[in-house]
Amino acid sequence: MMKFNDAILLGDFVKAKELASQMDMDSLRETLFLLAYDNENIATYGFISYLLLEEESSEFHYLASYLFSMALNHLEGAYQTAFHHAKKATDLSPNDMNYKEYILFFNAIPDKLLGNEEALEIANEILKNEPNNKVALSVISETTN
Repeated sequence: MMKFNDAILLGDFVKAKELASQMDMDSLRETLFLLAYDNENIATYGFISYLLLEEESSEFHYLASYLFSMALNHLEGAYQTAFHHAKKATDLSPNDMNYKEYILFFNAIPDKLLGNEEALEIANEILKNEPNNKVALSVISETTN
């Protein structure tokens, strides 16, 4: 029986999808993160791209962004790719404050892919829904001082 990690590393994304269907999204994210991080292999991104071609969703865009921003961030262009997918996740689920909170990360990195003005807008939007959100409050504090 082929294991999920083997299916990814062999490029058998059909089998990997079948095996992934038995996981919840958190388990899938953790498994792909470890596989990408431990093996420094972008086949994980290939798999997520395969999933996105079949069904574009905010969850899959977030997963792609998470992989590049956390596990593969040492690769040239990783943060830019992560930012693209983070924006798509937010666009597809505009009322999900978790995605909005996550995109604020891109204001904190040295490349500062998310400008201060847009970060403030997003932070204020989050605070309308979650008045005590620590990330949003931190962004406001850091960008207005």
